[in-house]
Amino acid sequence: MAKLAFTALSAVAVLTLLAEGLAGGLLWSQGRLNPDAIREIRVILSDPAALTEEQELAKETPVVTVEDVARTRAKAILHLEERENEIEIFNGLLADQRKRVVTEQDSLIANRERFDKEQKARQARKVEAGIQKSIAVLLASDTEIAVDQLSELTLEENILLLEQMPEKTIAKFLASFAEGSPDQMDRGQQIFQAITRGETDDAKKGATK
Repeated sequence: MAKLAFTALSAVAVLTLLAEGLAGGLLWSQGRLNPDAIREIRVILSDPAALTEEQELAKETPVVTVEDVARTRAKAILHLEERENEIEIFNGLLADQRKRVVTEQDSLIANRERFDKEQKARQARKVEAGIQKSIAVLLASDTEIAVDQLSELTLEENILLLEQMPEKTIAKFLASFAEGSPDQMDRGQQIFQAITRGETDDAKKGATK
């Protein structure tokens, strides 16, 4: 019995040595024989279950292939292109919004200018209508009453009204100013000097402001 057991152990030892020799020769022929490889061979021969565990572990460990790397890079490139497209669309929207704002501003400025122009025109028509009514009232009044009414106005207003009247009427009003109070006499002199210097145009500009 002991002899049989010894024979079996001897056979296992011989087989182990032969396996190590074959594995070592194979690795040596492939240029992969090194201390780590020899240690792995001995572990496998001494414990065959370790080989099974290592194989199972290799199955569980995911293997990264060239296709996986290419697929990952393609996804990254597509994501980058999507981001660039989004940025381009966003910049386009900003440009459109900027153009819209500029157009609206130009429209508002044009409307404001048109409104101001219309306001000035209405104001000028209103002033002209008031002047014509005042002239009609002065011409319909007695000279003394008309001079009193003119005395209550400014010098510019007197000039503006009188310069649109006939020359005979202006002379009649100036004569009445000269026969009135000292203030009226002074006003008549100022009116005559303004008409002589041609300051009636300045009076017109002041009335339409």
